[in-house]
Amino acid sequence: MDERPERGENYIADATPVDGGVGAGKAAKGLDFPAEKSVNPEDLTEGGPHMYQEGEEAAATLAQPNLTSVAGLEHLFKGDDAMHVPLRTGVAISYLRVSTTRQLNTAADLDEDGNSIATQREWVIRKAKELGVPILREFVEPGQSAQTIDKRPEFKKLLRFVDANPDIRYVVIYMRSRVFRNHLDAAITKRQLRDKGVELISAKENFGDGYMGDAMEAITDVVNELQVRMSGEDIRIKMAHKVERGGSVGRAKLGYLNVRKDFDGRLVNTIDVDPVRAPLIVWAFEQYATNQFSITQLQMMLEDQGLTTRQSSKRAAKPLSSSQLAMILRDPYYTGVIRYKGKLHPGRHTPLISKELFLAVQKILDGRNRKGDRDRIHFHFLRGLLYCAECKSEGRTSRLVYSQNKGHGGTYEYYVCTAKQRGHCSMPSARLDELEDEVARRVAAERFDAEDIASVREEVRRALVELQAADQEEKDALRTQLKKLEAQEERLIELAADGTIAVEKLRQRLEYVTLQKGAITEKLTRTVERIRHGVDKAFAFVDLLEDPAALYRQLPDNVRRELLTAFFTRLDVQVTDREVSIGVERTELNAGLHDWRAQHRLSAAAPTPTKEKRASRIPAEDSLSDLYPLTQSKGLNKPVLVGMTGFEPATP
Repeated sequence: MDERPERGENYIADATPVDGGVGAGKAAKGLDFPAEKSVNPEDLTEGGPHMYQEGEEAAATLAQPNLTSVAGLEHLFKGDDAMHVPLRTGVAISYLRVSTTRQLNTAADLDEDGNSIATQREWVIRKAKELGVPILREFVEPGQSAQTIDKRPEFKKLLRFVDANPDIRYVVIYMRSRVFRNHLDAAITKRQLRDKGVELISAKENFGDGYMGDAMEAITDVVNELQVRMSGEDIRIKMAHKVERGGSVGRAKLGYLNVRKDFDGRLVNTIDVDPVRAPLIVWAFEQYATNQFSITQLQMMLEDQGLTTRQSSKRAAKPLSSSQLAMILRDPYYTGVIRYKGKLHPGRHTPLISKELFLAVQKILDGRNRKGDRDRIHFHFLRGLLYCAECKSEGRTSRLVYSQNKGHGGTYEYYVCTAKQRGHCSMPSARLDELEDEVARRVAAERFDAEDIASVREEVRRALVELQAADQEEKDALRTQLKKLEAQEERLIELAADGTIAVEKLRQRLEYVTLQKGAITEKLTRTVERIRHGVDKAFAFVDLLEDPAALYRQLPDNVRRELLTAFFTRLDVQVTDREVSIGVERTELNAGLHDWRAQHRLSAAAPTPTKEKRASRIPAEDSLSDLYPLTQSKGLNKPVLVGMTGFEPATP
């Protein structure tokens, strides 16, 4: 009995009609594509592997889908539009980095950030465009060679910025080797960003997605770390070899300079003596070897002589600190040797001091450390105020610095010209006691008598009334001007509403009006109290002139210095075989008061002018207008010139 037709019926009994029906187009059970008719494969071969049906029945049967049919899989073979990666959402930030400051200067004439940063920026922007996301902010790590993320301040700022801005979805970098120098940092940072919902994307590297992409990233990070370690080891070997041959590595020590010199037609990086700082470094070793100064005293003396650090791209030149000076005094490099990895090697650079002098300094340093001695600051109140009169006459500006010397009678204190220490001045040193006596005499000479004091105080009182009136007039004018600006602002807003003016032009005009209003508002906040404060300062200064000698004798040294700086900007010292004399330059306010007193006395001695002829009236330019810098704290924009009888402007 042939059972094949019955078996065939079992396969096709529930088949869906080809030309429609309720279930037309549904996916047959077990298939992921819509089937038109269920077919028993054995029916196609009559139960055997190579038995084919013939005629119309065979043709009709073979026309149905079989196991190799592509029906239902058409979505895998669509055109290029279907293969396009959809644009991502969110925003991105970028991170650019160079290892050394020198890379920032490469091709700086083409791009202010240097060629490396410019190239990274170009690739990162291109990658962000491919992703279809805007770059919200750029972080640039300039010259940080640290191998760990924790030592890179800009990258730490980036992480904080990500925390503060939840819309960020991507951090775009140039290459992973620019960011990560070890694989542990890379893995930790990736996990931190992923926990925040942020993806790290390399502009030049495409690792793909999924676990294979993660594996490729990890392998790349391990290889990068290997390259960093191999490069570091190579550099260490080459540096050691250079030191063994007497070469200096790194930036030149203070007192030396990094230079390029021609050796047999080749420019070579080498070390040369700094003609400005080297003599001061030598002087510092020599002075400390006398065992008369502490490091802090020596630092103050070097500051007076103008010793500063070298300016760099990151730091401005500034006076040497005590700790920096201590490091210099401990550095054997200045004797012509190089300390490297705990060993001393003969150097090719020029020594500044002898080894004997260096050892003498070390003995003093060691002795003080054993005793537990601490630096004690000997601060003399005249420090920084005394200048050499002889150098001034020759067109130089040289300060006098404090010094000590021990003799048979004890310790002698004196001031010496800094130019003399360098062989440019012949003026003898000035004994400290003689200088102090002469300074006291100069202070006493600043005294005003009772009549002058009363006249100045009266002038200041009159000035207060005049300044208050002038201030009120100016404020009234400012309020009027402010009202005009507010009206102008309203008209501009109306024009914007009507659309009769270009938006950009409107924005510029509104911005200008706003700035004008702000400036006027600032002026209006200046009050009469500020005028009064300036006048009170004038009264206080006049009190100092009543008996400055007695006041000077009673004050401690630190307050004496304050009094001297209120009276004088500098004291020019002249030393001869017979005496010490001092010429003074007064402060602006003090000079103005003395000039006014001189003019006031001249006008008082002159005949009293008639109302029609006021020739004896003190001209405004010779009056108390010099007091204006003090009263300017009240906020007026122009000086109120003073005539003989008050602070009103002098009339012609």
